[in-house]
Amino acid sequence: MTAGPVRRLRTARCLCDFDSSVTSVRAVSRFLRGQDFPGLGVAPGSARLADLLSHLPSRARRRAYVLVAHLQGAPVSLVRRLTGEDLAAWTAAQYGPGPYPAVFIGAGSGAAVHLAAALGAPVLPQTYLVPVRARIDPDRPRAALRAGAGLGRDLVEADPELALCHMHDPSQDRAMIVRFAYFRFKRLRLGAELRRFLEQRLAPGATVFLLDCTLRWPMTVLGDRQRFQFGALGGMAPDEYVTGSERLAEHLAEQGSPVRRWDAPPADQTYPEAEWGYDDALTPDVLALAERCGYPVRRVTVAEPEHLSPLVAEFYRWWYRRRGLPADDRLLVETYNQWEPYWTLRLGAVPFWLQFTARPSYDWAAEYLARAEPYRHIAVNLFSNGLRSVGQVPAEDWRGLARRHATVSGDLIGVDETAYPEDLGSTLRYRPALADLPGRLPLPAPVTLAELDEFLSGVRDTDAFRAAPVERLTEGTRAWRP
Repeated sequence: MTAGPVRRLRTARCLCDFDSSVTSVRAVSRFLRGQDFPGLGVAPGSARLADLLSHLPSRARRRAYVLVAHLQGAPVSLVRRLTGEDLAAWTAAQYGPGPYPAVFIGAGSGAAVHLAAALGAPVLPQTYLVPVRARIDPDRPRAALRAGAGLGRDLVEADPELALCHMHDPSQDRAMIVRFAYFRFKRLRLGAELRRFLEQRLAPGATVFLLDCTLRWPMTVLGDRQRFQFGALGGMAPDEYVTGSERLAEHLAEQGSPVRRWDAPPADQTYPEAEWGYDDALTPDVLALAERCGYPVRRVTVAEPEHLSPLVAEFYRWWYRRRGLPADDRLLVETYNQWEPYWTLRLGAVPFWLQFTARPSYDWAAEYLARAEPYRHIAVNLFSNGLRSVGQVPAEDWRGLARRHATVSGDLIGVDETAYPEDLGSTLRYRPALADLPGRLPLPAPVTLAELDEFLSGVRDTDAFRAAPVERLTEGTRAWRP
């Protein structure tokens, strides 16, 4: 085996198969090859296996989540050899030679996954999760900080193109952080691998979409480009993680924790949120390369990642109408990393992505449905994180939301309600559930940038556009050739 494949295998071992960035790259790259996305791109989409896993006793399912965490965690010896160029090379290797008419760079978003699929464009995330194998008490955040500080310092000192945020969320990630530390790296420079990708695999005059999520979070500064984030975007605000609350005390009691609130290290400043926030340090490199290559650059700005979802949903409706298809037939609500661009288009469904299954995401979906033209069928898929975390909305409430707003039918899809949110097989069940729905369309040709511009020009006064404005930064030229 040559050095390139060995390097990619070593890098893949350091990545997390359920990381939102990794799954977005895998989902889009598979879609661009005309393939669907079963089992997050690493496992078979099997309803039978999913049901077998989900029907295990609750204690066994919890132990299985811990086993998954142990298997996902990367040994420290491997992580020490990882560089930002390794992450970029792994990403570039997932895609074909192009040429691509556009590219999405920056923050993560399931809505952007669907927009990229529609345009036939790859996504290049700024952030990656590297799960570092460790045994951590989720309720002792100060000890978690100390456990990761030395390795984190060595990693950022070895690679000036990366910033590291050690994220510790004992609510949503409790099932995982007992076996690995969430090291999230953000790329601050393009680097040679991504420059080469943009120079060689984009079509002349291709459009660069810069995804800017302005979400910030209080962090403890550990050094230059090294931080610790306690909590994460989802069911609780940053203050509640620190000050505690009655519902948090009840949650910790349910989890068998000896504490009723956490003693977190004090935060010094706010920075781009570990998983979803965009660090603008990358922007000058993107603009410089785009200017040299003649690529126009557009910036999509959102306060939270799911704020792009209404605009993308309305774009899909507009696109379906243009193709002579019904735009009100089916809405597919997806959560976290369980996105499926291939089956969305094969079914003629409108995608609406949510960052998690907690109350803020539920409210965001409810607000959209209250304003949008009605859908005949609404299907909701729920990501299972292994425990009932603070702020998580029960499955029956999600089904109720779908039924209230659908004119014909509304229900959950690919979800075992008796097991949720310990529905261990949910990631294996999602694809077969979609494939069983009626209706099959051929995959359409990618939508053009001119068509996207036409749509955007007609929605600039809408709430969907105001939540995710698309700004032209540069116009580019079509003269450059790689």
